[in-house]
Amino acid sequence: MNMIGKLILTVVILGGGAFFLFSDSFDEFIAQYANAASTDIEKLKDVPVTYDKINQAFEAIYEKFINLKSSLTDFLK
Repeated sequence: MNMIGKLILTVVILGGGAFFLFSDSFDEFIAQYANAASTDIEKLKDVPVTYDKINQAFEAIYEKFINLKSSLTDFLK
């Protein structure tokens, strides 16, 4: 990607972030998703099997990141 493409991508990302941070309609935009997420989280708390599986998934992801970090550290030495 050339320099102008990177500049355009940066402007789009920063512009989108500015919209979310400074827009008056941000509350209206995000409220429905936040409510749905909090409802789903409350439902997951009541199911211990799902909670255990989520913890196992996070542990596996964490282990993969540790392995990746070790590999990159060894590669850069």
